Amino acid sequence: MIDAGAGTGKTSTIVDRVIEHYLATDQRATRLLPKPARPSNIEGGMVTSPTSDRVDLREWGGLLPSEVVLLTFTNRAADEMKDRLRRAISRLRPGPIGDDGEVRRDPRISSQGLVEQLLTLLEDAPIGTIDSFLSQLVTPYRGMLGDALSRENVSDSGRAILVETSLRTIWRLASERSRIGDAVDAGIPAHIASEVLSARDRVASHYSGRTSAARVLRAIVGKSVFVEESSRRILDDGGNVDWNQLRMTIMSSAESEEISKQASRTHSVVSKVCESVKECLQTPSSTGWPRESRMASLDELDRLGPPSDDWGKLCWMGNVLTCIVTPSTLMGRKMTFLPRLQLPSDAWPSGLMSHAKISDKSTKDRFTKAMKSYKSELDLMWSDDLGSMVLHFVRTAILLDESNPPGTSDDWNPPTCPLPLEIPERPEDPKKNYHFSLASEKQNLRDLHLLHLGFQGVMKNLKQRDEVHDFDDIQRMAGDLLLANCPEVCRTFYHPSVQRELDSLGDSPWRDDHILGALDAISQLERDPKSAGAASSSLAAMRADLETRHQLLREIRRGFRAFIIDEAQDNSPLQWRLLSRLWGPRDTREGDPKKPDTPWEPTICYVGDVKQSIYAFRQAEVTGFLEFARALRAINVHEFSSLKDLTRSPPLRKESHSRDPRNDHISTIATASEHMERGGRDLASWIPFDSTDWDLPAPSGEEIRARKEGMVSLQVNYRTEGGLLASMNEWWHDIFSDRHRILTRGDFYASAQTLHSFPEKRHNLGSIEWICPPDSDHSSDPPTDLDVHLDPFGPGPTERLERQVMLIAQRVKSLIEATPVRVKSSDGSWQTVQPVDKVKPGEIMILMPNRVALRDVITRHLQDLGIPAQVDREGGLLERPAANALEGLLQFVARPKSRHNASWVARSALLGLSDSQLHDFLSSQENGANLLSGLLPHCVGERQRSMVSRWAELASSSRLVDLLEETIDMSDLLVAFPDAVSRQDVEQFVSLVRELSEEVGGDPIVLSDRLRELSEQSAQTLEASTVPPKDAVRVMTIHSSKGLEARVVILADLFSPRQTNMRNEQNSRLIVSPEMFAGHPNPWPAERRTPKSALWDHVSLLHRARKNAEARRLLYVAATRAEETLIISGSPKGTEWLDGEGVKIPWTYDKSAPQLGQMWLESLRRGSWRRAELESPWLDPSDSDSEPRLVDGGSIVVDPARVLEDAYLGGPRDTGMLILHHPECFYDPGGHAPISTPLQRIESIDKAARSTPDRSAIESRSTMTDNYTRIRVNPSKLPSYFDCPRCHWLEVRAAVETSSILPITAVETSDKTPLSIDSATFGTIFHRILEIGIGNPGAGEEGPSSPLPHSWTKETQDRITDKTLHRTVFNELLPPGARAEIVSEATTIMAERISSGKLGKLVGGEITEGHRVEGLRTEMPFHISIPLSIEAVPRSRWTPDGHEDLSTVNATNIDMSGIIDMVLCTRTEGGLSTIRSVDLKTEGAESLVDGTRNELMDALGDDSVGPACNAELSTLNKHRLQMALYHIALVRTEKQREEAGLPHREVLPPAILVGLTGRLVEYPIQMLENAKKDLFDTLARTARMSLASEFPISEVGGLLTESKPICRNCSFSTGPIPAKSP
Repeated sequence: MIDAGAGTGKTSTIVDRVIEHYLATDQRATRLLPKPARPSNIEGGMVTSPTSDRVDLREWGGLLPSEVVLLTFTNRAADEMKDRLRRAISRLRPGPIGDDGEVRRDPRISSQGLVEQLLTLLEDAPIGTIDSFLSQLVTPYRGMLGDALSRENVSDSGRAILVETSLRTIWRLASERSRIGDAVDAGIPAHIASEVLSARDRVASHYSGRTSAARVLRAIVGKSVFVEESSRRILDDGGNVDWNQLRMTIMSSAESEEISKQASRTHSVVSKVCESVKECLQTPSSTGWPRESRMASLDELDRLGPPSDDWGKLCWMGNVLTCIVTPSTLMGRKMTFLPRLQLPSDAWPSGLMSHAKISDKSTKDRFTKAMKSYKSELDLMWSDDLGSMVLHFVRTAILLDESNPPGTSDDWNPPTCPLPLEIPERPEDPKKNYHFSLASEKQNLRDLHLLHLGFQGVMKNLKQRDEVHDFDDIQRMAGDLLLANCPEVCRTFYHPSVQRELDSLGDSPWRDDHILGALDAISQLERDPKSAGAASSSLAAMRADLETRHQLLREIRRGFRAFIIDEAQDNSPLQWRLLSRLWGPRDTREGDPKKPDTPWEPTICYVGDVKQSIYAFRQAEVTGFLEFARALRAINVHEFSSLKDLTRSPPLRKESHSRDPRNDHISTIATASEHMERGGRDLASWIPFDSTDWDLPAPSGEEIRARKEGMVSLQVNYRTEGGLLASMNEWWHDIFSDRHRILTRGDFYASAQTLHSFPEKRHNLGSIEWICPPDSDHSSDPPTDLDVHLDPFGPGPTERLERQVMLIAQRVKSLIEATPVRVKSSDGSWQTVQPVDKVKPGEIMILMPNRVALRDVITRHLQDLGIPAQVDREGGLLERPAANALEGLLQFVARPKSRHNASWVARSALLGLSDSQLHDFLSSQENGANLLSGLLPHCVGERQRSMVSRWAELASSSRLVDLLEETIDMSDLLVAFPDAVSRQDVEQFVSLVRELSEEVGGDPIVLSDRLRELSEQSAQTLEASTVPPKDAVRVMTIHSSKGLEARVVILADLFSPRQTNMRNEQNSRLIVSPEMFAGHPNPWPAERRTPKSALWDHVSLLHRARKNAEARRLLYVAATRAEETLIISGSPKGTEWLDGEGVKIPWTYDKSAPQLGQMWLESLRRGSWRRAELESPWLDPSDSDSEPRLVDGGSIVVDPARVLEDAYLGGPRDTGMLILHHPECFYDPGGHAPISTPLQRIESIDKAARSTPDRSAIESRSTMTDNYTRIRVNPSKLPSYFDCPRCHWLEVRAAVETSSILPITAVETSDKTPLSIDSATFGTIFHRILEIGIGNPGAGEEGPSSPLPHSWTKETQDRITDKTLHRTVFNELLPPGARAEIVSEATTIMAERISSGKLGKLVGGEITEGHRVEGLRTEMPFHISIPLSIEAVPRSRWTPDGHEDLSTVNATNIDMSGIIDMVLCTRTEGGLSTIRSVDLKTEGAESLVDGTRNELMDALGDDSVGPACNAELSTLNKHRLQMALYHIALVRTEKQREEAGLPHREVLPPAILVGLTGRLVEYPIQMLENAKKDLFDTLARTARMSLASEFPISEVGGLLTESKPICRNCSFSTGPIPAKSP
């Protein structure tokens, strides 16, 4: 494990480690683990060296790139990592160890060919995010995981719509038991459907209605991973809340020692109270007290004392507080102990007489004094840090534990009344305090979890309907593949006991104990079949299936020998669990090394920093990182003591030294310069664990132990200047101090780490600045003249954010222009600070804790000063003004009768009608009229009228994308919004519409409804993103800055409470943490008080503690981005300038939710006290006497001129801090251009919009020729394009999928077919059988005559007739209701005929017709780009002033991609290398089971090469275009190899594999040539249709011929062709 602090070069460390995995032939992975299957050689890619200069990869001793998994947190980081690896490998050269900065020589590199081979393998190496890695992992097995192979990854907008649709579906389902079927049909699992609906109704009732309940459910959806994790902790196997597990989870946050100490303190005082009562007031033996009184109960509690267990202690203290605290304050902010120096007395009597009745004055005085002392002691002990924390758990016990204080009656009323399960509509007594009982809390948790499960089911159903999946599905499939749980596809036939075992993955998820337990469960069922019930007949299949899946898991594990996980602190619990499933036992084979005695078989390295874990909102969980770190260290200790292979000679590990594999190998030879560099220290083979680098301090004993156990801390910071780094080191000592921990047992806190500056930067000071605007108010009103710019520091009320951002913008301007600034002294004088160098805009980064209210203010002020700015995300796309106008236009053309939509567009920048013009327009229209047409007479000018007319024309033909693009180009939209961001917004909006059109079709109403659904969701559903200018100030959130750095970093708005308050959680009434989740029901919204919820309070505490801890980490990440200058911005509320003193800063600190700025100021105060800096301005005079405590009050006064000299920041002596508090701090000698007001900008835009160019003055331009266009064509569409130009036109011009308009009578229904499934499904099934079952004889001992990839020549047995294989495919692809026995009959016959035919003989290794197979590939993807000359196509565009000619296209490129069923590579007896494409056709398969005669059977048994009957000729003719394309693709590939001087193959004519007869039918040469001609003619027609600006369907008539049959697919198969169309 590498603990990598900020800026410590972890990426370089990772790259070096990966390189060593590739090059080191003697390492842990090579000693302990067997080699997975490897290619002997590779062709193409970066490999250009001759074969003699390459390495046999099967014999290479290091790891190959495919065996090393490298995972990062973002795609950007993955791309950077791969690029750096690529560059590092490219620098490698053979020779003695040496590195001159350009070339790195290494004696382990035997030849340059190895470098090229590594670079080629790197391109397909498993390097990426965890999600992308898991996607690659499951893709080959999606069929066996029950996932449709045609499913695509859903877009962001598509997923947002699916989520909203799922939520609406759950709410619209009827609750009646008779309608449960609707819920099941919607996707809710049948066994919980009724419970889900009941839970939904209860949640709606308990959470103040459906609106509030919907917020709760939406919050659950966003935290599904944490919901699952916490459910694993508290739910039993039946899905019910287990009280013992729930209590253990609650108590896991409590500190046993603290509970015991508080119980002891409480018992001490209670004993004294009882003693004083007995001594001064009354005793049980004299006056006595009632048996069922508070005093009797308190006396008994004192006698019994605290129990031994922690929960018992909490209950005991709860009972004590119930006895001595006023009931109304027991759950309040401040408890009242011993009211009136007595026990409280209400319905539960105190049992004591009034102390006023004590007759003896001295006794009375003694009693009064003692009770006052006890009261004070109780107040103190329950309000200090220890008491406040324990009080939370005591109150939790009071509310959840169902026991009563001793001595209470059966009808005793507790201080707060528990609510029954059936919560009444209103409280019985509004004056009473209520709380949710344990049963109510459990039911609420169960209800929320049921809603979570119901949503998941509905979501899954919708995704299956739309044939899409998302990363949630990828993770689910990965869990199924890796057997982290029972695979979903197996739940239909695995016995419940087997499912329970598979779902019982423990706290060591890398182990397979649960799988062995499942196999044992099957064994028990086999011994007692009756207990298996209906599953008794399938036990053998169940065992075979589970064993097959387990074996597959072991084989997958075998392929990976090392894992490196970057940014590991940001992994979610689910990601940790899935990754660790790959670290368990792998498949072993004969000749492999002995199985190692270690829990983790591959070499594991993860890199991270707890201090930089800031992605809790993405469900990252820092405790997983710490838990796995402890496991790693324990495993290292175990391996060192038990794995002799690691310590045998030559050793890989020693007790006192760490091995450097770069230098510890046989061929270690170094250049002389390397020996001279640092005395040759970098050439040492073994490094002592207690060594250090440069002049850093010696490691501590704990650090040495950590190193021995595999934990290495990177401590040298290469980013930040030494002085700035030293100051920040001082801050972190307090910011990460234990004294700030809300929960002492929290496993999510970071600890401070001292980072040491790189020697070259150590003596550079760097700088720290503070933009600290005061809050002083002006009594006068602001100016009312709209042409006068409002100055935030001028007249009017104080706008704190505006003031702060104005100063930020001015400071940025001064940095860019290198102008001096000045600070004001307390005496009113000014001190000038000269600039150092100019700072480029791109070297400045402004970081925000969040975007709320801040982003737009910053960009506005920067734009006012002419400073280019880049914002990482621009907010919700549909909320952006330009995109919002376009959305209004789409809504209008979809529903032209809507007055709302008409007003939306009319008042937008598209038309800009005034209020009076809008009134005249709407009042002139009748109800139900087409307002789009009615708008024409009210347009301003001919151009606008032409624009509106064009809208109607394009909308009528559903050309919505064209409508948007022409509107953007020809309207005033971008005149009204001329900024670059708006231009990118409209482009992104058009892309969104185009994407949605592909998903739902081009119908305007459907499309507008989807857009409305997106806009009605959260503003962040679809975020706008922009491409930044080349050199601009970067404005982003702290989260987005992770991994970045800048010369100047400005931390904006650090004194805002938004980052740490709990307002969002309170509003949503749901909190989800990794430990627990809880909602806060509010069944009586009209009442003043909400019932108390112990679980809500506890989860709130957990979340507050986590949020507090993450806020500290957030500040660390933000500050450590700085290289030279760090600028803190913001000030506490109430900050003011005092003449003669300086800046007066209120000292506020909210311990439960401190602001980031408060944390920083407190660290300055604490640091000055720790360093005994008595003159420090951060210290209060009282701080010099004792250790400073966290206080919420007071103030300090800072003189900016004084701290400019020495700010007492903890860095080098005399490190000052520049404080800028007012615009007067900035010089402006030449003055700046006046800032335009909003009115002036509007007037400028209006003027530009009203100006019309003189088109007569524009010179006519000649039409250019454009021959660089590209068109994508789906090869599978080629036959229909050729046969029916109408279908062709519908798909190319109208974007209509002709298969979707197939008449119902023509649809083949599976229940009427002899096969019980449709022909397409049967074809898919048999294609899959052929894909995974076809044999391969391999290339033989001599190898292939022309090089082939290893996977093409791997020898495999022919299994297409294997019925077990058939059943496996059926399990993957056979739809419900299909008759497997009938399908099996057909596949068996077809497979046997193919196996006995020509193809079967070839794949069996026989020489057939002079050919022997050397290799083959099934499902081979290809891509081809065909340049094509076409008849000239004119292109023009519409404008409001008429059509404008743009270009003429005479040539284009046709891009096509597809998959060839099979490619056969053979060698003739004469030594000729050949290659051929083969396509499987299964048409006519129904005749195999119903006995009907198919004409293809006329050729059964025929040995001829070409077509042997008319039916075969017809089949070849039907598919000739596709086959011609496949042939062209192979010819081009081989031609390229020939031109490159590489061995190549002769391409044979393609062939059709006729499944019905098993014949391999080759295309005759003439038919192939004719097919190529038809192919190019069809492509030329496609090009003309696609490229022409106008191509009406009427032109299609001239392309029809009488020889073509009537098309059964398109709706225009009969009747006249419309004359007008796009």
